[in-house]
Amino acid sequence: MAYDPSTHTVVLSAGESGCGGLGREVYTDTWTWNGSAWTQVSTQAPPTVGVPNAYDAATNTFDALWFPGCADSPEMSEWNGQTWTGAQTADTQPEPDTDGVMAYDPSSQTLILWSPTAGSAPNSTSAPPYQSSTWSWDGSSWSPLSPSISPPPSVGDSRDVQMVYDSATSQILLYGDHSQAMWAWNGSKWSELSGSGAPSPRVGASMVYDSALGEALLFGGDTASGYSPASASQGETYVLGPPLNDLWAWNGSVWQQLHPATSPPARFYAQMAFDGDDGQVVLFGGAVNDTADIADTWVYGPAS
Repeated sequence: MAYDPSTHTVVLSAGESGCGGLGREVYTDTWTWNGSAWTQVSTQAPPTVGVPNAYDAATNTFDALWFPGCADSPEMSEWNGQTWTGAQTADTQPEPDTDGVMAYDPSSQTLILWSPTAGSAPNSTSAPPYQSSTWSWDGSSWSPLSPSISPPPSVGDSRDVQMVYDSATSQILLYGDHSQAMWAWNGSKWSELSGSGAPSPRVGASMVYDSALGEALLFGGDTASGYSPASASQGETYVLGPPLNDLWAWNGSVWQQLHPATSPPARFYAQMAFDGDDGQVVLFGGAVNDTADIADTWVYGPAS
């Protein structure tokens, strides 16, 4: 989900309902939110779940990176406000993995993607398989970036790591739900940030940058305890607990818990976007447990 300033709507596309063999369905519909109601605008969206996606202000498109098939190269699909189009990356070109997160960087006018995996760099044999990577998308092709310091893979994967652009500090923020690590991308390099009072470890939280407040907001997620970071020989481990409905704000240096009078019920994997027209954060859906989903809409901010 993302705000599209060219159409003055919030765009919501694809996703899933159910879990595993319990009636799981992957959606291919696209909807827009005009501040008061949802309208279905397409049934031709790519069937994606938990893949990198972001609004590209340079091309005025809502972009998603996904694999059409197990042996295929990844495809960048774009929603231009009316139709979905897409093209697969040629095998001769570098390509990131779909395990990652994206955000638009105004300074370079490109989408920046961080992935806990190395991706594919043709004709290169020097990169170890277990490393993170940073990429830029210029609207037509991917370019691997080579910062001297990078967030480690243990920060999280595409479902458990958040990435937003902080216009107050002109940086992209990368936050790991369960690792509680905060990193910043200034257009050329990564640096790790420290802040007191971080939200408790969790997975599947929702994060958005609230331009009206000038702060990043993080909501909910599923409690995660006993977190152990991934290594070259073993994946990350943690124990899941009940879902949360707490709200936190990052002001550029520290976290602060907010206490609104009314909050959505606890959930994880909800979608959030900042509606620039109304100056409100919009939250939709999510899962309330391992088998039940919810399809409600909430807004946070000044009354419209």
